[in-house]
Amino acid sequence: MALSPNSGRGGDTVTVICRMPSGLVLDLYEQDDLKARALSAMPIMGPPVPKATVRLRGARRDPRFHPKSNQMLGMGGRTEVDAAFWSAWKEQNANYAPLKSGLIFAAAKESDAVSMLAERGQERTGLEGLDPDALQGVTPASKDDD
Repeated sequence: MALSPNSGRGGDTVTVICRMPSGLVLDLYEQDDLKARALSAMPIMGPPVPKATVRLRGARRDPRFHPKSNQMLGMGGRTEVDAAFWSAWKEQNANYAPLKSGLIFAAAKESDAVSMLAERGQERTGLEGLDPDALQGVTPASKDDD
């Protein structure tokens, strides 16, 4: 059963902000199935099947992002996610580096999530593009050089 980010199933939702450029796919697995796979005497060669999946929009989907400037600092994609899914996914992936470092985070209201993004806006993620004018040891070629 896959949940879409905007599934109309009622219930509470949270706004998840993803600061990764292209977004992220969140898969939620049945814990008992994962334990059974790990303890199986015979290896199970197929991948586990997620019970729910959500695709997060990345920083390039931020309304302020412009492809020409390609500036990622302070940008984050917004996705409405079922609160129960987010809570279960966070519990299942508590040690996931992007979650721990703040590349993905959530708030109950979109305005709160946007405020959190603004607070973290100047924190570099390490995924921003390089400024071609600030590269050490690199100079533009002159027209005289052939």
